[in-house]
Amino acid sequence: MPESRKRNKKATEEVRPVYKNPLKKKWGRIVVIVLVFGFLLGTVIAAIIGLIQVMQTM
Repeated sequence: MPESRKRNKKATEEVRPVYKNPLKKKWGRIVVIVLVFGFLLGTVIAAIIGLIQVMQTM
């Protein structure tokens, strides 16, 4: 097929995903700290409740 031509790909710009670090902002730090303390407090409360239930069954 001497008449066929090679197709050239169109030049596309490299697309970078937009990602912003939430810890760079004041509100992002506050949200992360609140989530960490909530997780730790929930874990401690669950452990205390579990210990109380174990001690009552003895």
